[in-house]
Amino acid sequence: MASVHKQPRSPYWFAFWRDSAGRLHKRSTKQNDRRQALTIALEFERTEKAAGAGTLTEAQCRTVLADILSRCDNGEEMRSPTLAAWLAQWLESKTALNSPGTALRYGQTVKGFLAHLDRRARLPLTAITARDVQGFLSARSKSGCAPSTVQVEGKTLRAAFNRARREGLISVNPAEQVDLPKRQSVERGTFTPVEVAILLEKADPEWQTCIRIGYFTGARLSECVKVRWEDVDLLAGTITCPKTKTGAVHVAVLHPELREHLESIAGDTAGPLMPRLAKARIGGCRGLSLQFKGILERAGLDADMVQGSGKRPVSRKSFHALRHSYNTALANAGVPEDLRMKLSGHKSRAVSRGYTHHELETLRSAVAKLPSLSCS
Repeated sequence: MASVHKQPRSPYWFAFWRDSAGRLHKRSTKQNDRRQALTIALEFERTEKAAGAGTLTEAQCRTVLADILSRCDNGEEMRSPTLAAWLAQWLESKTALNSPGTALRYGQTVKGFLAHLDRRARLPLTAITARDVQGFLSARSKSGCAPSTVQVEGKTLRAAFNRARREGLISVNPAEQVDLPKRQSVERGTFTPVEVAILLEKADPEWQTCIRIGYFTGARLSECVKVRWEDVDLLAGTITCPKTKTGAVHVAVLHPELREHLESIAGDTAGPLMPRLAKARIGGCRGLSLQFKGILERAGLDADMVQGSGKRPVSRKSFHALRHSYNTALANAGVPEDLRMKLSGHKSRAVSRGYTHHELETLRSAVAKLPSLSCS
């Protein structure tokens, strides 16, 4: 039976016990109180026997340690939350730090994962395995979800388990042991200048501004709607489109037609160029992407719907097709690739200010090669 003894030059009691093979073990209990030290020694012995029998798991080890802490009456507790409790805590922290759309996506992943595990969701976090994560992601793929969706959900679970690992609640991230599917993107279409002109005829004033910015700068929809009057420099002939996810910006040179349009709507104003659009969500049943689809329908243009890798059809002529139109038009006009990258790439405001007069003139000449929208 386990026992405790004092050792020279140490203030602590040491535990002595024998394993199933009869070998003697000695370890400090880090306790000054003999009663508490004996409690720890007995748990050392019990755990050693379980290990020798091949029945010891990480979850059992944590239970033993938690039991030791509770018996020692030292005010400490062993954290061992259930999966459901931990994900609820993680989700709460993420909701406070991210946009409503991102928080909603995280919440849907967590809800789906817990529903898939059913009773296992009430197990300690340490009991969750890679098989649990793989089963959930495989079920999502079989239900018709696109690989990109499954990939995002897998990365979400990786982030949640990584937080737990950093806090010492688990030693291994089960979601990192799972291979995620590769994204299979649909090739976007392009708009001709005539089609863009037709879109402008069917769009309201704010959407007209948004479409022009997308066509003449190659900016994404989420970037276009965030542009403020402070980002427009009519004198220098540049426009800065904030990149919403990374905090970087897309600094573009104004095409003569875009510049003329902005001058026509400019006034003693500040704030967003498109106040109503700036407040709207990109996705959702009333989001900007669906609004753009409505403009396409009113214009009588084909959205070019194709079956994506998931269960939903995908439009090849969404707002993002304006970005492809921009790059394609520049390439067709003979603009070199390095200039096209500079025009459509993202860079800091400092980089923009560092352009020499010659560089700006070169970029303006390249942008001027974009087809006009005044054609009928």
